Amino acid sequence: MENEINLADLVDFLSKITGFKGLSRQEMENLIAPLISIAVFEPGQYIIQRGTVGHAVYFLYKGRAKVEINEDTSFFVEEGELFGEMALVSKDKRSADVISVSQVICLTIDIETFQSVMANHWQITKVVASLIGERRVERLAAQN
Repeated sequence: MENEINLADLVDFLSKITGFKGLSRQEMENLIAPLISIAVFEPGQYIIQRGTVGHAVYFLYKGRAKVEINEDTSFFVEEGELFGEMALVSKDKRSADVISVSQVICLTIDIETFQSVMANHWQITKVVASLIGERRVERLAAQN
C-alpha cells in the first residue's frame, strides 16, 4: 500500500467528507491539507488504545479498522470515516480500542490543530458535534 498521498488526491478525499464539503478546494489545499499528517498501521496494530489520552483525530484513508468498545460491542470503521474525535472534544481518556484489520493509512490532525479547525470552521464543528451526539445515543442504547 502506498504511503504517499498527493495534494490532488488528498483534496478529493476531503471533499467527500461531510464536514469539508462546505470548504472550497482552495481552502482545503491552503488551510487544511498542510495540517494533516499520514500514519500507517499494519494488520493487528492498535491505532487507538482504550484508556490513553487522545492526541489526534483520524480519518481512515485506506483499509479497514475495528472499534472495540467492550467485549460485546464492536463495529468497523471504513474508508472516509472519522474517529478519535470524542476524546479530543470531551478531554476524557479514549473509551475504545481501534485496531487495524488490514494495512491502514490514516490522515491525522493533532489536538491543537483540531481545536483550531473547530474554532474557525463552523461546518466542521457542526459535523463533529452531530457525530458525537449520534455516538452518545448509540452507546446509551447499547448499554440498555
